[in-house]
Amino acid sequence: MVQDIERQMDEITALLETNPEGISRGQIAKKLSFSINYKTLQRRLASLTDAGRILKTGQKKATKYYPAKTPIEIIKGQKRDKTYEIFSQKSQDALKFLEIPLHAREKMTYKRPFLDNYVPNETAYVSKDMHKKLFQKGKRFDEELAAGTYARQICQRLLIDLSYNSSRLEGNTYSRLDTQKLVEKGISAEGKVHEETVMIMNHKEAILFLVENAQDIELNSLTIRNLHHLLSQDLLANPEACGNIRKIEVDIGRSNYKPLGNPHVLKELFELILFKARKIKDPFEQSFFLLIHLSYLQAFEDVNKRTSRLCCNIPFIKLNLCPLSFTDVSREDYTAALLAIYEKNDIAPMLDLYCWAYIRSCEQYGVVRKSLGEIDAFRIQYRQQRKDVMGQVIKRGLHGKPAEDFIENFCHEHGINDTDKFTAMTITDLSTLHAGAIIGLGITEAQLDTWLKKNSQTLRCSRSDLI
Repeated sequence: MVQDIERQMDEITALLETNPEGISRGQIAKKLSFSINYKTLQRRLASLTDAGRILKTGQKKATKYYPAKTPIEIIKGQKRDKTYEIFSQKSQDALKFLEIPLHAREKMTYKRPFLDNYVPNETAYVSKDMHKKLFQKGKRFDEELAAGTYARQICQRLLIDLSYNSSRLEGNTYSRLDTQKLVEKGISAEGKVHEETVMIMNHKEAILFLVENAQDIELNSLTIRNLHHLLSQDLLANPEACGNIRKIEVDIGRSNYKPLGNPHVLKELFELILFKARKIKDPFEQSFFLLIHLSYLQAFEDVNKRTSRLCCNIPFIKLNLCPLSFTDVSREDYTAALLAIYEKNDIAPMLDLYCWAYIRSCEQYGVVRKSLGEIDAFRIQYRQQRKDVMGQVIKRGLHGKPAEDFIENFCHEHGINDTDKFTAMTITDLSTLHAGAIIGLGITEAQLDTWLKKNSQTLRCSRSDLI
C-alpha cells in the first residue's frame, strides 16, 4: 500500500516536471496513468506540497501546481493564495529569500541564541504602540473578573472559529459550516478523511480545556504537554508521543530548517521557553513569544504549530481579552512567516501577521457586554467554594439527595446565603463534569471515573423504581 502511494506521488511529480507552466488538479487527473478519486488526489498533492516536492498557487478553481524548481518569475504571474495584503514592505523584503528554490537555500539548524538573547520585560517583540493598539481592540471588560469569563461567554463561537481556522492552516478541508455541524452536533461531513474529523474534534476538546480551567492553568510543562496530548490524540502513529517531548528527529516540509534531535536538550529548551514566558508581563508579548518559540523548537513529534496557536491564546483567555482565532489568515502567508523564523530567525513577517490577525479577530468578536447579557456575579463570587464542594462530593461518592444535603450543609457552614441558587448551580456543574475539567477540584481522574460509574448506576436504579 505504501509503495503504491509512493509510485503515485512519483508519477505526479514527474508529470509536473513535463508541465513547467503549471497545471490544475483536473488536468493532472486526466494525464495520470492510474485512476484516482478527487479527495485522494487532493491529499497526494497536499503531501507533495508540504514536503516541498511541488509548488502550489491560487485557490479553489484557480489552483495550479508546478515543479519544485519552477523559476519564480513564472509563478509570479499567478494570483497568490491569500485574501489580504498583510505584510509591510519590510516583511515583504524579508520574505524574498523564499523566491530562491528550496534546493539552493542554505540549510539551517536550531540557533539557541535566538532564545538565550531574549530577556523577559526588556526584549520587546511587540512595540509599546502596537501593544496599546492591540489592548484597545482586545479589552472586553472595565472591571477585573474571574479568568476565562469572556471566553466562556463566546465559547461556542470560539470553539467553531478557532477549531476551523487552526485546522484549515494545517490543510484540513472542512468548511466552516461543516466544522460548526461537527462541533455542535457531532455530525461528520461526507467525503472527508477520518484524520480531518479527528483534528477538529481534538481542537474542540483542547479549547474547552483552556476555557473551563482558565482560573487554574499555568504556563508550565504539565499544561502544554496536556494541551498537546488533547490536540494529537488518535492522530500520531506512536500514541506514546502524545504529550511527550519527542525522542526522534523530525523534518520540516518546504524548508531547509532542521530542528534539534537531542531529547535532553529539547526538554531543557522547552522548560526555558516556558520559564521565560511566565516572566513576561505584557499579555501580547507573552502570547507572541509562545507562538514563535514553541513553533521554532518543534518539541513534539508533530502537532507543534497547532499547540503553539492554542498556547498563544492562554494569556488572552486568562485576562479576558479577545482571543486570537486566526480568521482569514491564509495558509500561504502563515507558512511564509514561519519559514522566515525557521530559516532566518526573522520575526517581522509573523509579527505583521499576528497583529493583523488579532485585530481581525477583535472585529469578529466585536460584541459588547450588553448583547451578551449580564455576567452572573454570584457564580463568579463563589467559584472557589463550588470547586471545593464538588471535589468533596466526588471524593465521598455522593449522588442524588445525599449530594444535595451535603451541598446545603456546606452553604450553612461557609456563610453562603442563597443556598438554593448555589446548590442548583453546583448540581448542574456536576452533571456536566468530565476529565478535562477537574483542575482545581482536588481529585484524580480515577476518582472522577468511580463517581461517574456510581452515578450511572444510581440513575439506572431510579428508572427501575419508576417502572
